Amino acid sequence: MKRFSQGLLGLWLALLPCARAWNHVSVDALPRAFQDNDLTLVAFIAPDSEKCKSLEPAWEDAASAEAPGALLSVQCGVDSPGCDEYATKEYPTIRLFQKDKPSTVYQGPRRASSIRNFLARHRRPVVSQVKAEDLEAFRELDGDAVVIAYLSGPDDEAAGVFAEVAARHRHEFTFGTVTDPAVLEAEGVSPPHIACHRPGDGEAKAASWSGDADGLERAVLEASRPFVSDFTPLTEQRLLDRGWPMVYLLSPTEDGRAALRAALLRFARSYHDSLTAVLVDPADYPDLPRKLGLDPARHGWPAGAVHQLSRDRVYPYPPGRALDSQSVQRWGLDVYQGRVKPWTPPGVTTSYDDLGPQRVATRRLSVASGWPGVKVKVAGHDEL
Repeated sequence: MKRFSQGLLGLWLALLPCARAWNHVSVDALPRAFQDNDLTLVAFIAPDSEKCKSLEPAWEDAASAEAPGALLSVQCGVDSPGCDEYATKEYPTIRLFQKDKPSTVYQGPRRASSIRNFLARHRRPVVSQVKAEDLEAFRELDGDAVVIAYLSGPDDEAAGVFAEVAARHRHEFTFGTVTDPAVLEAEGVSPPHIACHRPGDGEAKAASWSGDADGLERAVLEASRPFVSDFTPLTEQRLLDRGWPMVYLLSPTEDGRAALRAALLRFARSYHDSLTAVLVDPADYPDLPRKLGLDPARHGWPAGAVHQLSRDRVYPYPPGRALDSQSVQRWGLDVYQGRVKPWTPPGVTTSYDDLGPQRVATRRLSVASGWPGVKVKVAGHDEL
């Protein structure tokens, strides 16, 4: 009897995390649930989806730091036809609700800190007025990026341009303005001036001021780009649009991607302007390993590859070789000096006139073609 009771207790404990992670409500119950919070983040999930399963621990972690009911979930399927009203065609769909009004869809990584940051940004004004005594703390308020405009006054024409850019990207970054002349003098800046702080990288960078919103938006997006970016549906096109070689780092787990970020940080920092280092969850891009010449079923994870966008050449990172800054830098030098040949897919004819630094190639291959929603635009130059 005692053994039987212990067995039941063990089973109950094993099931407890799954029961605790999701806070399921029905679609019909959502309007009542929304009354408890001004903002509610709802995950619409399919129980058999691998991406939903990978979201579960991050969702539990994020929910544990929020007020009850701030993060809810709806299990979609044949018993929940109402999901179609709020969810996109793919699960999970994480949507923000302002009371009972559906709002922005979260497109960031399935990471607890990123989910909490997203919710926190929407609790703040689109643009916060920052006082002198709050400036230091405000710079560290958002783990991804804090963008501060130093202006001559709240009615400055530049303030309107900055507010327009902030409205476009409030779901990604935190925005604030400083208009105190004493602070401008102490900071040694002349208005209008834009500073982007990336607490996660320990980095601050000025964004060149442009008189129009589109130009300022481009400057803010580049200044806010981390040393190692998350490759997600939200960021994929802008990262490809840089035109510089893409350094893909793939791992199916959040812990694995965090380890890659830490191991490659020094390398990514050194080549931040001339390379685009990205972390990829292969669940989001299941065809990408094949397009990069990788075989994780055979060689395992993590995996990496470089794609030279300007010449459409792919260099898979050698399986079994350490993925750290020193090893990657040495391998990159071999690639640059032509000692490593680009990968050739089976059945593809490739000819190379030169594999050295000044090389010209003809190749019938497009690695990026066929990615839903991705249109590669090549610009810039190649330094790898």
